[in-house]
Amino acid sequence: MLPKVSIVMPAFNAADYIAETIDSLLAQDYPDLEIVAVDDGSTDTTGVILARYEGRIRLHRQTNAGQSAAMAAGWNMTDGAFIGYLSADDRLKPSAVRRCAEELEARPDVVLVYPDFDVIDDRSQRLLTVEPPDFSRRALYGELHCLPGPGALFRRSAYEKAGPWRTDLRQIPDLDFFLRLAIEGDFYHVSEVLAEFRRHAQSTTYRAVPFERGEEPLLVIERLFARPDLPADIRQWERSARANADLLSAAIHGRSGRAGVAIRRLAASLAYPQAALSRKMLGHAITITRGVLGGRN
Repeated sequence: MLPKVSIVMPAFNAADYIAETIDSLLAQDYPDLEIVAVDDGSTDTTGVILARYEGRIRLHRQTNAGQSAAMAAGWNMTDGAFIGYLSADDRLKPSAVRRCAEELEARPDVVLVYPDFDVIDDRSQRLLTVEPPDFSRRALYGELHCLPGPGALFRRSAYEKAGPWRTDLRQIPDLDFFLRLAIEGDFYHVSEVLAEFRRHAQSTTYRAVPFERGEEPLLVIERLFARPDLPADIRQWERSARANADLLSAAIHGRSGRAGVAIRRLAASLAYPQAALSRKMLGHAITITRGVLGGRN
């Protein structure tokens, strides 16, 4: 028998899509699934919509404290051996939890599994399919490729060792968490489309953000490599990680209209000429920076 799975859905002003998200969780073909929705101080009709599902999912309401705090609160309410989360605007395919739980159960040395996923728009139309690469420490640590997307499941035991998501991070708390979680064991890529990631104007990934959020990649990497217990097979990627942190910072600042900061971060990445730079991140940073400069002329 497969173990109990607990999925937490943090929600803040998510009325536009949250019903679709919950319905996709309730449609899972997994027999032992616990669903917890955490309303993180919403001021729209999110709470009204959640109330319609009372009895089928567990509900928790709190004063707004951010996504990381909401998920920690939700996971603290659960006892599943495998845990995960789903943003309140994303969706899962009906077999997502079962397939990821099967793969995680079959691989005792793996602490997290992650599937392929479709990107959908605000009308739930498919835009493209994302097939992330198989897990490697170079991809995660050297290139800062945030491999897991929607649908990932991980072991509670590994989560408790790695520690919860950091509440002081608002832009890349997921990447920071996965960098810490992978110290506890390998990840595994399930080559099946099992989830849907929604791209829309209010997505955190795509909107302009304050200056301090653009600095988060530098802070995350500084913390990581300051750890005295960091394994040598991870420490070998420090130069590449620092270079790619500069590139990621450049992309965030550029997208937010801070062209001067973006150019400086882009230039800083060149201080590591032998680093394994992520082509995707480099192209993204350059494109955004050019776009900002072009917009100013």
